[in-house]
Amino acid sequence: MITTELIETHFPKVSPIALIEQAARMMRDNHLHALPVVDGSVLKGVITCEDIIYRGIASGEDWFLTHVEDFMTRDPIAVSVTDDISDVQALMKAGQHQWLPVVSVDKEYLGVVKLRALENPMFFEQNSFA
Repeated sequence: MITTELIETHFPKVSPIALIEQAARMMRDNHLHALPVVDGSVLKGVITCEDIIYRGIASGEDWFLTHVEDFMTRDPIAVSVTDDISDVQALMKAGQHQWLPVVSVDKEYLGVVKLRALENPMFFEQNSFA
């Protein structure tokens, strides 16, 4: 089970109606390669650098005027608070994910869990955005 201490609630996220440029700046400013896309309390997807480059720029889209929802990956891999930590670790390692979105049993977005936090719970307390 993923406890609340392991969930990083202040991890940067972006709205599906935000402009792609805003998402790219958030990634740059926070040294991230991806962001959760959240609408209210619902996880809608994930936007990655690759989404912006391959689905946007390389396809010739006018990406300065497009929204995150136009390029995001829908139905991303996410974990539930009820998932076993060892299963979550294995999933993250297999997919080379540094973090994954966490949802409640009601599918409400709660934040993210980082692989480093699962491997060393003291990491979360020392490196929280809070």
